[in-house]
Amino acid sequence: MAKGGRMETQRRQRRRQTQEGDMSGHVVFRDMRPEDVKVITFGEPGSLIDRVDRPDVVARVALYENRIVGYAVSWLAVVHRTRRFIDVEVHPDSRGHRIGTRLVRQIQQRVDRPLATKAIAGSDAESFILSLGGEVYASCPPFELPRRHFGRAVEVLEGVSLGPGGAISGATLAPGVLETLWEQMYVWMHASWSPVDDSEAAHEALRQELEDLDSEATRVALVDGQPAAVAFVFVDENPTVVAETVQAGTPAGDNAVASAMSSVITWAEDAGYKRINFDGHRSDPHFGPLASRLPLEGASLNLMEISVLPADDAGDPADGGATVA
Repeated sequence: MAKGGRMETQRRQRRRQTQEGDMSGHVVFRDMRPEDVKVITFGEPGSLIDRVDRPDVVARVALYENRIVGYAVSWLAVVHRTRRFIDVEVHPDSRGHRIGTRLVRQIQQRVDRPLATKAIAGSDAESFILSLGGEVYASCPPFELPRRHFGRAVEVLEGVSLGPGGAISGATLAPGVLETLWEQMYVWMHASWSPVDDSEAAHEALRQELEDLDSEATRVALVDGQPAAVAFVFVDENPTVVAETVQAGTPAGDNAVASAMSSVITWAEDAGYKRINFDGHRSDPHFGPLASRLPLEGASLNLMEISVLPADDAGDPADGGATVA
């Protein structure tokens, strides 16, 4: 590079650094207001409409020259309440000024539970959460099984399964049984790392998740004539499947889950679907090991948490920028 070119590059770098310093020092933070949702032009402001006024919500915005350049919203879910969920967004033109970091810190100063979010493994979002001291508390394997791999997946699963006739359609069960099995399965699967809240509201929310259930396609594996595992099938352009045993310590659990999964894949192939999505976690005792043997495609998704601030940090002012009520 010619000398003149190097000097011009250095001038641009100094100018950018000066601009970054100027912006960082003039960002103002305040609580989010309902009317802010109408003027935010980045992220997913539509998802904020029903949240910003809720009593459990803590929300902050960052402003530069009276324009919102970032926001963070934290809320308590109905089903899982040991952590608070958080959504952080910074306008693409305003990134690199620690705005997101400061917004998260301000949320931390106002709450008493870890902050939870999701990020694709290896993504910028994951790097951001890790930079804040975040950790992975659960991991989801790649979830897509394309049609070209249906046969191979069935072959793998049938090598473990209960054998022919080991799974039946969920539609053959008595009314209400699938709902009970869903709650049982969901509660025990999450008990050790993200327990379901012991409230009627939480259990009602779980039942509402079955609104899109295809009971005919859902497969129930039987051991000694009793439901041992279920592959729940949820209707979509391509079906989403959640599969596990109905309780911890189920005898022949791997075999039962493999039977239910294999039967669902065969159903999907016969129905002409191009793909099945499996929704589960690597830590699921039976689904996790089975999924690791299947030709699944797509990205891994990590569930991440940022710990509660130590008591001596909780009252510190935000890192740079003015803060107003």
